[in-house]
Amino acid sequence: MRPFFSLVVPTRKRLEKLARFLDSVARTAAHPERVEVVLVVDDDDRASCVSHPRLNVKHAIGAPGRTMGALNNAGFAASTGDWVMLLNDDVIVRTSNWDAVALKCAARFPDPFVLLHVNDTLIRHHFCVFPLVSRAFYELCGEVCPAAYRRYRIDDHIEDVFNLLALLGERRSVYLPDVVFEHDNAVQYLEAGAVYQSDPAILALDAPTFEALLPMRKELALRVLKAIDPNADLKAARAKLAGVTDSFAIRTEGRQRVVRVPWWAPVSERAARELAALKRVRTKSVTEMLRAIRRRLVPRAREVTP
Repeated sequence: MRPFFSLVVPTRKRLEKLARFLDSVARTAAHPERVEVVLVVDDDDRASCVSHPRLNVKHAIGAPGRTMGALNNAGFAASTGDWVMLLNDDVIVRTSNWDAVALKCAARFPDPFVLLHVNDTLIRHHFCVFPLVSRAFYELCGEVCPAAYRRYRIDDHIEDVFNLLALLGERRSVYLPDVVFEHDNAVQYLEAGAVYQSDPAILALDAPTFEALLPMRKELALRVLKAIDPNADLKAARAKLAGVTDSFAIRTEGRQRVVRVPWWAPVSERAARELAALKRVRTKSVTEMLRAIRRRLVPRAREVTP
């Protein structure tokens, strides 16, 4: 079966964290058999080419020393899922049925050009750390991101395309605060608590690259807009984007749709599967049928922004 999701995970010599990540994915997915994990591994680190009994784990092996941009592109090239998520091996998935919730949210849109944004517990709604987008989006763009990105700004690069789309009237970013992919990469401060910190030396190299690629992202946004609406006025859209000189300035409130998931949703998802199984067998038990009807009340994710 073609997987619904491909999780692209560059990893190197962190076997304990990698095992914890894989276990959390298998434990929480509603359909682990439809989740593909692509481990992007250096050829001098074959120990990281692990497997998992409940997941389809693939390995994209290449030369050491590649940039994070190149690693993510290699992982995407080896993936086959309809939806692709960029992740790290220091992530712990905390929310049951995250895959079912993501598919329901994506189904709200008439096309696959959507950015799903989970809660990483550190940066949260401020920007998308682990972008989940469709294969169709990356195929339209031609790649995940430029290989010039050494480590940082890859997630910003992808989200910025959707921020530009929002500026053009297409709000295609969906933040899911109740879908938690905990990022175990923080520094603890007495007052601020857990805070993510980047390496300033590497960020000083990636930040100018991100800024220089703004014209490229504008063209990608126009390309996606055309795919969403073949009748879109690209001339007017290009003129509007011409006024954007700072990608951080368009990270405004309202660019995202915020969707809440009821706390009982994981239980109800399981109940829905039990009901489907019950429908396949004949029964004359009124008690069983009443129980099945009660279980059928599956809560829907609720959008809390206009």
